[in-house]
Amino acid sequence: MIKQATTHRIEVAESGAFSSATTIAALLFLGAKFPHRQFNSAELCVLSGVGRTAMSQIKNASDTPFSLGKCTLQRLDTWLAKHPGFKQE
Repeated sequence: MIKQATTHRIEVAESGAFSSATTIAALLFLGAKFPHRQFNSAELCVLSGVGRTAMSQIKNASDTPFSLGKCTLQRLDTWLAKHPGFKQE
């Protein structure tokens, strides 16, 4: 008797790296538990609700809160408080 191999189908998320609810929950946990942890701009978009275009403009601003491409959530919040045009209502 020959045993046939079964194939398992793997679903791949099409909407980006941070589409999984588990990934988003992990980012929220890290942001709350470790306030001094630095995040990249994609992670900060998820955590803060700021869009990718606005985040790119924040990174390119003369007084950017980013250092070496990373930023803490606290620094971003402080920067957003000083620049109300970037806040989302």
